[in-house]
Amino acid sequence: MQSFIHVLDWRANVHPQVTALADDRGAVYDYARLRAEVERLAGGWAGLGAAPGNVVAILAKNSADFLVHAFAVMRAGATPAFVNWRLSARELTEVLDLVKPVAIAADAEFAGLADAAWPAARSAGEAPDRAIIGGGPVPPGWRDGAALAGPVPPRPALTGDTVLALVHTSGTTGRAKAIPLRHGALMASLADFAIEIGDQVAGSHHLQILPLFHLGGFGQCLQALLTAGTVHIHTAFDPAAAIDAIEADRIEFFTAGPSLIDMLVAEVRRRDAADLSSLREIAYGTAPITPSLLTAAVETFGCRFRQIYGNTESQSMISLLAPADHQPGHPRLGSAGKVSFGWEVRVVDPDGRDLPPETPGELLIRGECLFSGYWRDADATAAAFADGGWYRTGDIVRLTADGYLYILDRAKDMIISGGENIYPAEVEAVLAAHPAVADVAVVGRPDARWGEAVHAVIIPRAGQADALSDAGIIGWCRERLAHFKCPKSVEFADSFPRTSTGKVLKRELRAQLARQEMRGPEKMGEARP
Repeated sequence: MQSFIHVLDWRANVHPQVTALADDRGAVYDYARLRAEVERLAGGWAGLGAAPGNVVAILAKNSADFLVHAFAVMRAGATPAFVNWRLSARELTEVLDLVKPVAIAADAEFAGLADAAWPAARSAGEAPDRAIIGGGPVPPGWRDGAALAGPVPPRPALTGDTVLALVHTSGTTGRAKAIPLRHGALMASLADFAIEIGDQVAGSHHLQILPLFHLGGFGQCLQALLTAGTVHIHTAFDPAAAIDAIEADRIEFFTAGPSLIDMLVAEVRRRDAADLSSLREIAYGTAPITPSLLTAAVETFGCRFRQIYGNTESQSMISLLAPADHQPGHPRLGSAGKVSFGWEVRVVDPDGRDLPPETPGELLIRGECLFSGYWRDADATAAAFADGGWYRTGDIVRLTADGYLYILDRAKDMIISGGENIYPAEVEAVLAAHPAVADVAVVGRPDARWGEAVHAVIIPRAGQADALSDAGIIGWCRERLAHFKCPKSVEFADSFPRTSTGKVLKRELRAQLARQEMRGPEKMGEARP
């Protein structure tokens, strides 16, 4: 048997008094208490319908209790679905319609959002039980998650192929897709990563600042628990609180995106002094680190850096840029490193033909950790795979003769802002519904704080130009989308550059935007009629 419930049993037996989880809300669990609490709450969740084949949605910010309840749902035999709490009610409805939970676990502040997206008045059999986790007032119609109790169910038959959890993505069409994570795939991946790092041991201190509803944040916690580490969980990212924690909790490891690292560097430089001597390694993903930021980060933190390239579908790191390659001026610093153990890769042209080294093409991957398909979505699954079980990443890459992988363009024009994946087609669909908008294209623009920001280029309908404004467009989106997906800047144009088949050339829009940025922000929107 191979599951993370078995990992909790193992660690509780071998390291019962080592602190497993601690958070900035004051919760503390050693491994013995973590296992006992998971067993107790499993009985409560079983009473709310958590059983093999069923799903329980979790809509909550980072906390120790998020993980405790997620493991309790797994122990009851059900599958937790991690939901982005930043979604609008409309978006949340789509995700819940996809996973069809028998119960919802939520922070008290999101009870109203859940009620709006998945009302108790739904048809018989579709209105799930609801429980508040992580403290807070319990609103009418909800249960107190901490008080859930009931007979502990028989141990489910968990194996490496059992679905551990569901995480969702909106996809390039704006339609929600859910990705099933498997116990065995994550365990193999994280064990390989532990071997790569080499010095994560029982009681090592890990700082968790990434969202737990993403694999990046959740996977970091599983990594720490697999190695009997201690996870210090922050409800949200705050640079000052993170530096305070590094000092006070003697943090050794954490993972962040380059934009967060940049903010941490700035926070340290604002202080007279900071004791960062406990740090061993900082891992980062979502984008390569710039040479200037790496130099500043190495000087500031004085520890190892490691880049991870992967995606949720891979349930693993596809490639790693090792600490040795992070020396300032290293010729491969701009790469995503070398392909990790367990992966076969191909770089192909649009017709699926293999390309020689150094030639840009789409990256295809195949390996034991790869997901088997999207949850209840045969069409999306079929479109994602080429013959022979090769997964189409959609990333345009270049593989060098000496084995380094360069990511040249993001999958299907995806924007990454503050570590969040934003799909332009989803934003474009919302903007296209505006009565004064004739056409729209959304691209990412460089942002010093978040890496990228959403930028919308709009063609007004004839005679409607005066009805549109930057603030009006942004407000329209904020009523219909999570705020992190909404445009931060808007420009108006007469036409778009297009291919011979009519497709918008977004690379040309990005190039135009770069030229406008060089001329200064006051030039934005010059093309407005």
